[in-house]
Amino acid sequence: MICDNCKKKVDSIDLYCLSCGIPTVNYKQHFNVKSILKKTSENVKNQETNYTFYYIGITIFLLAVLYLTHFNIVSENLFYNYAILNVSMIVFVPLYFLPLATISDSKKNTKRLRDSFNLYPKFALFVFVFILYLWVLKIICQGDPILNIVRFIMVLWGMAVVFPVPFLIINDEKNIFLLIYKAYIAGKYLRWQQFALCLFLGIINFLSVLLVLVPLPSALNYTNSVMYLWYKKQEEFQLYEKDKNY
Repeated sequence: MICDNCKKKVDSIDLYCLSCGIPTVNYKQHFNVKSILKKTSENVKNQETNYTFYYIGITIFLLAVLYLTHFNIVSENLFYNYAILNVSMIVFVPLYFLPLATISDSKKNTKRLRDSFNLYPKFALFVFVFILYLWVLKIICQGDPILNIVRFIMVLWGMAVVFPVPFLIINDEKNIFLLIYKAYIAGKYLRWQQFALCLFLGIINFLSVLLVLVPLPSALNYTNSVMYLWYKKQEEFQLYEKDKNY
């Protein structure tokens, strides 16, 4: 493959030209947010989700815990309420990730949901690590309106960093900290795209909750498909296997 800018030869899986640093056609075509979302929309048309009550059940429980702790109904002790909310997140949020293990390019290789429960401990550890990150941000930024904006941005940035980690957990036996580092390295030149995807998916899932949970299963199915497509693109261009300093 030839670089459009400097006309030097570049590898067929490079995202940037190693000579001039200009993005290659791979970067422009395969990691464009609009094309990822369009391709996902095409893919989900032929997919069916059987997890409607599964997703809604988890969400109702978490919303109930959020309500009870936010309004101090469980206890008047704010720390106790915060601890209950976070423990509930660590226990129940990993359940959202289990259907990811059932996604496959081939229907013959599709796992059933109950077969994916062996991944639960890793998903729970992953959620625990991310909650620790949120907890540190809360301590640093609490009480200042400007820092609260910074905190919101850093939460999205953190989500962008770990965006492909659930699929790395499914397909890689390394420990969770190595997988997070692997995702960080793989996405360091795609961070804004991942940031935009997280923001978009966050908005559609938030809106689905506001609409009395009715569109939630479809929104989560779409989210899972976007995450899968993004993971497969990064895998296709071997971003989990190398670290190039463009």
